[in-house]
Amino acid sequence: MYQVNLVEGPERTLLGLSHRGPYPEIGPVFAAMFDAVGRAGLLPRIEAMIGVYFDDPGRVAPADLRAFAGVQMPAGVICPADLEAVTLAAGPHAMLRLQGPYSGLPEAWAYLYGDGMKATGRTPSDAPSFEVYVNDPTDTPPGDLLTELWAPLA
Repeated sequence: MYQVNLVEGPERTLLGLSHRGPYPEIGPVFAAMFDAVGRAGLLPRIEAMIGVYFDDPGRVAPADLRAFAGVQMPAGVICPADLEAVTLAAGPHAMLRLQGPYSGLPEAWAYLYGDGMKATGRTPSDAPSFEVYVNDPTDTPPGDLLTELWAPLA
């Protein structure tokens, strides 16, 4: 159903805002983050839109889930005072590319951390997983959305 690839992920420097609560409620945090990035004049420097997810929703109560709504920036970009910086380490990852609406993400994540991880013969690390949103949800039909799910490996 899904294809999982083993890839070497680059180090990524993100600017953004933290979110605490159910993962599907992160949308307004992304909007606030884009407002702050725009005020700082950094919109042209964005390399990718990324959501970082620190907790396993099967083990952590929805109200306690921690996430980060961010944008990848080139190295050396200074973080404005109203944003936070997060660095995602380089290294091996299992990556699944999903085409379709964001409502399909929970099923894709379950596959990646279940049968997909077993198929790779690898184990996940303790580093946070993340989603790279390949196209813009404001002008892309839901069926055409592309999302890369990245799981760091031990």
